[in-house]
Amino acid sequence: MSPDSKLRSRANLITLSLDLTLFLALALTLSWLLVRNLDPAFAELAAGTQETVKFPWPVLLNAAPAVLLAVLLLALTRRGLFSIGLSMAFLYLLYFANAIKIELLDTPVLPGDFSLLGHMGGGSGAELLAHYLPSDQMAWFGGALLALMVLGIFDRAWIYLRGLPRLALLLVALAGGAGMIFNLQPVSSIYARNSGEFLAWSPLVSAKKNGLPVTLLNYLWRMRVASLPINQTAADILISAKPLPQAVPPADELPDIIILQSESFFDPARLRKIGPHHLLPHLRKLQAQYRHGDLWVPTYGGGTIRTEFEVLTGLAMREFPTVQYPYFRLANKEVVPGIARTLAARGYQTLAIHPNTRDFWNRGATFERMGFDHFDADEQFAGAERVGWYTSDAALTDHMINRLNEASGPLFMFAVSIENHGPYAKFPGADPERLAAQFIPEGLDEVATAQLRGYFYHLQNADQSLGRLVETLQQRKRRALLLFYGDHLPAMPQVYSELGFDDGAPGPSQPVPWLLVDTAKPPSASANESTASFYLPALLLDAAGIDDHGYFTLLDELRRDDRPGRDWTPANGEGMRAIMRLRQLDQLSIGTQSSLQQR
Repeated sequence: MSPDSKLRSRANLITLSLDLTLFLALALTLSWLLVRNLDPAFAELAAGTQETVKFPWPVLLNAAPAVLLAVLLLALTRRGLFSIGLSMAFLYLLYFANAIKIELLDTPVLPGDFSLLGHMGGGSGAELLAHYLPSDQMAWFGGALLALMVLGIFDRAWIYLRGLPRLALLLVALAGGAGMIFNLQPVSSIYARNSGEFLAWSPLVSAKKNGLPVTLLNYLWRMRVASLPINQTAADILISAKPLPQAVPPADELPDIIILQSESFFDPARLRKIGPHHLLPHLRKLQAQYRHGDLWVPTYGGGTIRTEFEVLTGLAMREFPTVQYPYFRLANKEVVPGIARTLAARGYQTLAIHPNTRDFWNRGATFERMGFDHFDADEQFAGAERVGWYTSDAALTDHMINRLNEASGPLFMFAVSIENHGPYAKFPGADPERLAAQFIPEGLDEVATAQLRGYFYHLQNADQSLGRLVETLQQRKRRALLLFYGDHLPAMPQVYSELGFDDGAPGPSQPVPWLLVDTAKPPSASANESTASFYLPALLLDAAGIDDHGYFTLLDELRRDDRPGRDWTPANGEGMRAIMRLRQLDQLSIGTQSSLQQR
């Protein structure tokens, strides 16, 4: 190589080094500013309202992933400003989504949310989430996306970033990314400084202590179901202490069993300034006649499948603290034991119904693994009435009644409504006179009033559909058991903030109602019977007189010893935790039967 070539090569390398230095400085500065001002762990510090977080190390740890992403994009595109813009846009979107999720669901963005994006079920799933974005925000995002596209076109490629320098930069970025994803050295040592502040069972507290990106990384590193500790001794002691009584009734005495999970159904009489006489006349009439009570569920404002999973399997989400969405983590096996398989073994036809895309929440694959013979999803509701954004509760009830009439033997039906899914303000297709006539207590601002009025509109429809379904079941010859419950409170944080609850507790610690109608039993007065959603399948099978001689019979014995309530710890907690984790792993043996034999 000639002296001139060496000089040019050296000058090019110096130029590239300076460009990289400026690039890293700009990327770090911008990511620092975003983390410092948008992250819940540092926003108060940035505003000067608290001094509990040490600066600057935690902010750097949370800013580093965005900087690394910018470096990776630079190595791939050779466009500096475009790479920084795209990585900062991703970081901003992460915090934007986090703010919405904390407001509505009281929990931060977690790795499971990214799994959810792959199961949107086409347009309807994305549409469901898009309803929560204001139109002005959608326009802003569209403009930002257009600006990034323009920047990508006009940002000139770095002419000196090619060949070996480009390959070296790419390898550095990939190595750093692999270290973050898989917690490899030296990344594990660097981030270990915050490991003591991470609480797997409390993601919101963890995010507010450590920052969102660090919390995401910790969940990514620690989310291993198989690694959960299991106390085999506690399981053995619990199993040996609980007898398994009862006998299976003859097949001709088996009742139809219907579970109706009602979207965002809760009793607004728990709110201040709202009385029992204002709403839910059908529910209140049925509560006076049949078993009912408060139901403690493992989610708030959303996360329907957490409650749904508990009811279908009898496994408590509290015993799997690193799992956010169980249909992706706990039901990803070929066979998932639960109430559907237990009833199928007794000769039941098993049917799931939900008028939404079958792939959303991964329901299609999960219901098949749980042992459902059929799953009626949105394609079975083509042309059905829609109230608001979604298929009406009335249309769902019609479909349920038709499927009951078509059944030739005992039927287990699990139905999930969707009409009452938020958002509740300004939805299409409402009767304006009926909407305006909804009772609204005084003292709410315009936004909260619109939310509550829309929610009451849908809640009234759910209550009417419940009454019609029970009336239909009571007129049929075959005995029927109907288990009805709400999956979680509706996402209306502003309403809860302005009204408050009668008991003074916050929204995330409020129960929803449950009801068990047995058409073979005459109506009689019934007291409030508090329980948890993971106990419901055992309670239901006990009411039907069906004994599986295994897990559900044991679970019902545990239910009788327990008194679920706010912030309660289950009786026989260590043993229960062990048997549930063993059950999920197909390693539980009760008597002479294993979970594999109970399929």
